Amino acid sequence: MQRSLLLFENSLKTEATREKYLYFLDKFKTFYKLKDYDSIIAIPVKDLQIMVEDYVMMLKKKIGPNSMRTYMAGIQAFLETNDIELRWKKIHRLFPAKTKKTGGRMWTTQDIQVILSSVRDLRQKALIHFLAASGVRRGAIPDLKLKHLTEMPNGCRAVLVYDGSLEEYTTFIHSEAVYWLEKYIDHRRSDGEYIDENSPLFRKTYQLGIQKVIPINEDLVMKSVWHAIKISGLRAGEQKRSGRYETQTDHGFRKRFNTILKTTDMVKPILAEKMMGHSIKSIPLDETYLVPTIEKLFEEYQKAIPELNIDPIEKQKIEIHNLELEKSDLEKKIEETEMQKDEITRLRQSVDLLLKERKQDK
Repeated sequence: MQRSLLLFENSLKTEATREKYLYFLDKFKTFYKLKDYDSIIAIPVKDLQIMVEDYVMMLKKKIGPNSMRTYMAGIQAFLETNDIELRWKKIHRLFPAKTKKTGGRMWTTQDIQVILSSVRDLRQKALIHFLAASGVRRGAIPDLKLKHLTEMPNGCRAVLVYDGSLEEYTTFIHSEAVYWLEKYIDHRRSDGEYIDENSPLFRKTYQLGIQKVIPINEDLVMKSVWHAIKISGLRAGEQKRSGRYETQTDHGFRKRFNTILKTTDMVKPILAEKMMGHSIKSIPLDETYLVPTIEKLFEEYQKAIPELNIDPIEKQKIEIHNLELEKSDLEKKIEETEMQKDEITRLRQSVDLLLKERKQDK
């Protein structure tokens, strides 16, 4: 491997970042018809400065203004890792002014019902349910394994995201999502795949289950969700603004998760942030010192399950269950009240009997 590329790849912390940065670096290399990566750093700095500036000015005509930093981040990281110092302040001044971001809308429960009704593939169904129930970013999916799921009450599962990293956090999936995930994994097992705790939650497509298991990558997560949305017809007639749809393909599920958690009565916002894997910059000390237990987080998550469910029947089941619990609690309180009344009656009788005996003694 070329040393320039080896240094670059080793400087990156995650596989997702590596893939993204390399993709945009390759676009730069292809644009200038350069042979390889070492050819980039062999260019005199003065000439390379002009090439990068020209590349930015070309991109301004082709991409949305908010995408420029994403396109250039990989190029800048590659050059800096290889000790190529360009005048990046000057280059950044060439970037277009950012515009108001689109993609602010979330997928509604009704939207997701339409998407799922169009899908036949078990992996797609399980993946969409998982994204909607957990709120995880698509980049977290490839690293998730069965060992990252923990059983919780009422058929739910805790999900450990970014295990072992500084970004590690816990979220959950409810019983409806668990049902489709287990159905997908059982299908893989029936196809001959050996399933254990280190098996990926989602794998690439295969012809035979016994083939070497390759976890799904971030790009395939995006394509799988995009295909499901496309065949559902929800994109029909929708126009892009600044290169984006109003509802982002994958992030629309995360926005829904975030919105439901934070608009559900009695859910503590700071714990909702924890289940999103967000940094809590407004409360710096809580970012470090607040470490809620899984049980405490799940207590908050359960409050939002009725709205997180996709199937209205599941929501009705939970509502009926909750009403039964309320009825049971009310019956217990009535029973306790009756017992207290009986106890008071017995005490009064005892007092009356005692008074009567004292009168007779006199």
